Amino acid sequence: MLQKFNLIESRTDSHRLLDLEELAGLLGRSPQTIRKDLSRKPEAVPPRLQLPGTRLLRWRLVDVTDWLALHVEGAGK
Repeated sequence: MLQKFNLIESRTDSHRLLDLEELAGLLGRSPQTIRKDLSRKPEAVPPRLQLPGTRLLRWRLVDVTDWLALHVEGAGK
């Protein structure tokens, strides 16, 4: 039973929501730069989660890690 719980727990963690500060820390960029990139060059920022009825900036950890994996230099060559 413990193994099953760990699988659910790790899946839940990968779908954890990151706020702007957490994303900035993960990417090694400032929150201000990320905000500017959202409007100037959105391809420089992982895909954002749009929560209906809010203006909150949130990202799913799984989307951020997938986006980072796509940008590994030399990948797919």
